[in-house]
Amino acid sequence: MIATHENSPRWKLVGRCARPLRPFSIAALLLLTCARAHADQLPAPWLGGDIGSTQTGTATATQTDFTITATGSDIWDASDQFHFVYQQISGDVEVLARVDSIFEADPWSKAGVMVRASLDANAAHAFALVSAFKGIAFQRRRQSGGLSVNTSGPRTVGAPAWVRLVRAGTQITAYWSPDGMSWATIGSDTISLNGAVYIGLAVTSHNPAVSTTATLSKVATNLTALPATQQSADIGSPAVPGSARYASGTYSVAAGGQDIWNASDQLRFVYQQITGDIDVRARIASLTAVSDWTKAGVMIRETLAPNARNAFALVSAARGVRFQQRIDAGGLTESTVGGAGAAPVWVRLVRSGLQISAYRSVDGTTWTTIATDTVPMANSVYVGIAVTAHAASGLGSATVDHFSVAASTNQPPTVSLTAPTAGATFTAPAAITLTATAADPENQLSQVQFYSGSTLLATDTAAPYSFTWSGVPAGTYTINAVATDTGGLSGSSATITIAVASATGIAPTTVQFHASSDHAIVISYRLDIFNNGADPNTAAPVATSDLGKPTPDASGDISVNRAAFLSALAPGPYVATVSAVGTAGSGRSLPITFTR
Repeated sequence: MIATHENSPRWKLVGRCARPLRPFSIAALLLLTCARAHADQLPAPWLGGDIGSTQTGTATATQTDFTITATGSDIWDASDQFHFVYQQISGDVEVLARVDSIFEADPWSKAGVMVRASLDANAAHAFALVSAFKGIAFQRRRQSGGLSVNTSGPRTVGAPAWVRLVRAGTQITAYWSPDGMSWATIGSDTISLNGAVYIGLAVTSHNPAVSTTATLSKVATNLTALPATQQSADIGSPAVPGSARYASGTYSVAAGGQDIWNASDQLRFVYQQITGDIDVRARIASLTAVSDWTKAGVMIRETLAPNARNAFALVSAARGVRFQQRIDAGGLTESTVGGAGAAPVWVRLVRSGLQISAYRSVDGTTWTTIATDTVPMANSVYVGIAVTAHAASGLGSATVDHFSVAASTNQPPTVSLTAPTAGATFTAPAAITLTATAADPENQLSQVQFYSGSTLLATDTAAPYSFTWSGVPAGTYTINAVATDTGGLSGSSATITIAVASATGIAPTTVQFHASSDHAIVISYRLDIFNNGADPNTAAPVATSDLGKPTPDASGDISVNRAAFLSALAPGPYVATVSAVGTAGSGRSLPITFTR
């Protein structure tokens, strides 16, 4: 419940600062007027300073352990006096710490974690604290300049104890824990915050004449990085937000959530996106439960929607090992018992095409199959560690190590161009049929594409793989085919050269080319004609024609009639290119040869 604090209402008289007025820079105003500089010895990105007037606080730290000395009348009413170790962060954020000790300068000497709108003394803020002799509390000032309110946690608990704040927009939720794993909610409130906030550690003695010293350890924020390829998120909006931290090969995952079951899930998910076949495994080293069905394990999930298809190899708190799978998005979840057991235990999923197999192990070397099922997910999926509390309130937690994700031994497909044959000649305007044969070792062939040089001519997704290239003008062309499987691996055929000659005595009439990838910013296209054997990159053209900027057809090709221009050329062989011209320059196609 929300209650007034200590002996409220209470009044204070704060005098003016005893220092001469002088100009301040904008940077100086980030700290309060009257704040005095101290030699805080803090690792980056932490900063420190006094908030409020006439104080003498200091702070020293290693990377996660802090010692803070502070005076100050209080963090309460409409204005605060305390020492703050902080960093500025934008967006949603989490900060937690263990208050190891605090000297009792007053029963209400306080230390804990804070999220603060600004460094002004009257700023809106949220403060999860451990006091010297008044227990644990969640205090906050909802609006800058407003009065503070208090929600009591356990009144008989003191240091050492853990405190934690989670910001989601303007909603701040406070928690406490005896061990940093199993968390209890103290309270939640809406605080007037901007996008960027100050988070960190706050200490006040509640006695301006006597300083207190607090030690805080295990300090962590959501800047505590997971490995670079991984992210962490709550799926399905659990009532109690979860968190994930990583250090020295071990993941510490805390999760709310009703369950991973039926047609929709609530969980904390540490994940990365993977394409193709997958082998994911981990050891669930420990599991702290709020239910017999608190669960942790490895998961392959089609999307991050709560009703997504998924496969889950898990260990529960008291119901053994299982393989769960949701075959259809929004469908009911199925389960296969994998035997009795509890953490520590190894779990594993192997995806091969649409088949997913689940395994368990006592040592990570010898594996026992739980079950195999068809779970028809997309090629790109989310893979990682999943934890759920299986409870409407409270947090379950797991420590997980030896986590690994490996691609399968997928082999690339093979493809051969069967027609046309190398060196074949055609007469313009030609209709050339391209055909190919293709195979994949895992029988997961997805498509075959036909190319002329770097220009994609067509894509075929079913055998027999073929395409008829129509209206091909005179010139020399290089042709090949590329096959791709569902895992994204590809193989290419040998490249062949074919020639298209002009009909005897007949000048070509049409210029056909593939639109530039920058067609949107192209001003116009230009046809350049060079003497046979000339290098278009160095030689001057013998004739040039502006082709304008026609609209490409559905396949990206452009055809422009230039019969009059081409018939005006003297009979003989030539080289031609098309250039895309823009404001920043131009780009030229590969040359082709033709005969007038």
